[in-house]
Amino acid sequence: MALTQMAICAAVIVLASAFTAVPTALGRSAQPTWSDNRTARALQWLVLALSVLGFALPLLSVLVDGVVGGFGRVIAQPSFWQATATSIGIGAASAVQTLLLALVLALGRAAAANSVARTLLGVPAYAYLAVPSVVLSLGFFLLVRNLGLPLGAVSPIVVICANSLLALPFAMATLAPPLDAIARTKGKLLLSLNMSGWAQFARIEYPLLGRDIGLMLALSFCFSLGDLGVIALFGTQDFQTLPLLMYRALGSYRNNDAAVIAAILLIGTIVAFVGLPRLIERLAHAPRQ
Repeated sequence: MALTQMAICAAVIVLASAFTAVPTALGRSAQPTWSDNRTARALQWLVLALSVLGFALPLLSVLVDGVVGGFGRVIAQPSFWQATATSIGIGAASAVQTLLLALVLALGRAAAANSVARTLLGVPAYAYLAVPSVVLSLGFFLLVRNLGLPLGAVSPIVVICANSLLALPFAMATLAPPLDAIARTKGKLLLSLNMSGWAQFARIEYPLLGRDIGLMLALSFCFSLGDLGVIALFGTQDFQTLPLLMYRALGSYRNNDAAVIAAILLIGTIVAFVGLPRLIERLAHAPRQ
């Protein structure tokens, strides 16, 4: 059943990756005008309000329970700070690795001259949408065991690689459309200026993609920060992240500690999503000497 699911999903993803992405990140699109009547608009606002409540109430519950659940007791534990440092380190490494892989694939896909090459370059990124994270984690785990590698030594590398691969499709979806737009609108100009490689990326593409790169880094970092599927197989007492620490707290009926960790994870993801895109965009437009 798992192989059947993977085959169907892979076929759909390969077909979808053959189509040209629609550029949306380089300019403001025209605002749509709606001619709905008042009843339809009221129904739309009602659906939106109910959706916001359904999404916000669990998050507010996490924050409230985290604040009153013994915040000081949790942050006083050495295991908490060790797990926090591990989560941040793995999240940052996974985000950087995802950025490098996505840029290589997206730049090659934007420069490809035919649809076959574009499809082949899109397969490595979008294929992982057809593979559940637990399947990928189990595959890495069996590979490490079959090769006889020490689990403690390779665990950080495996977790970083697995988290990076799981975030790669979303990174490609963020970076590929604007890079396609740059290739179409500025390709002839770049050829006339004889620009390519690092000079082209640093002077042309990076300033235009600052916010998109920041959004991609934030997305990859938060995916890795909140991942439990990979670390559940490779985590040990000396190598654990905040999600694994939260899961173990729930398993030992320390619900208040788990609520505090969940609240910290929520705050961390919000800060990353708000801060990273703005920071990278500001660095991209910073004056150069």
